[in-house]
Amino acid sequence: MTPLEAKEAGLKPPLSLPGTSGNADLDRMTSGGFFRDSVTLVSGATGTGKTLLVTNFLAGGVAAGERSLLVGYEESRGQLIRNARSWGVDFETMEAEGGLKVVCLYPEAQSLPDYLLMIRQLVEEFKPDRLAIDSLSALERIAPETGFREFLISLTSFVKKREIAGLCTATDKSLVGGHSASEQHISTLTDSIILLRYIQKAQFMHRGLMVLKMRGSEHDKQIRRFTIDGGGMHLGQPIEGAPDVFGGSATNDPS
Repeated sequence: MTPLEAKEAGLKPPLSLPGTSGNADLDRMTSGGFFRDSVTLVSGATGTGKTLLVTNFLAGGVAAGERSLLVGYEESRGQLIRNARSWGVDFETMEAEGGLKVVCLYPEAQSLPDYLLMIRQLVEEFKPDRLAIDSLSALERIAPETGFREFLISLTSFVKKREIAGLCTATDKSLVGGHSASEQHISTLTDSIILLRYIQKAQFMHRGLMVLKMRGSEHDKQIRRFTIDGGGMHLGQPIEGAPDVFGGSATNDPS
């Protein structure tokens, strides 16, 4: 039974069955997509495609008959809707039809405990199958290190307990790689990590994607070049001889 068939029958899809990431190429890299009761971290520099992956993830859920919730902390509602439209995704129609809810807030407006309570209330009210947080790096700025880690532990535990597929983004400070504090804190708490990087080869700058970690799945471990246009993200062939901007992550999990 597919996730959509289970939804039409009034059932939740089996936890062992992944749901689409919203991108067919990425689904193939991850052996079918992302599992419910799991949290995926997408880490990359500004402009590498993190918000596009979030958009695909949410739209893929809506197309499968699931409910998707987006909590944004870096861009306004208008910006997110315009970005989605530029990739062929109509957030406004999805909201009008009840499959999507978009909530945008300024990070400094509340404390992390207040944000955690708000996310829980949104989940209780909207009952999403998918939840995206864009981005954790914005929340990292408003709390001490211990407070931020406690927030992450509570958030990931809540998502898994509610059997929701979660997707969070984190922004690297370096354009060509490096580790954000968000990535270091959440790497041991997430089930999957997807790295997006700029890669310079000769005089050209390319984008590269790697599924660094995905528990419970035999994922593609190659670094793949990708492009972004009006149709979204398109994954290409593996990048041979790519520089080591994907290595040294804050995890030793080989899965």
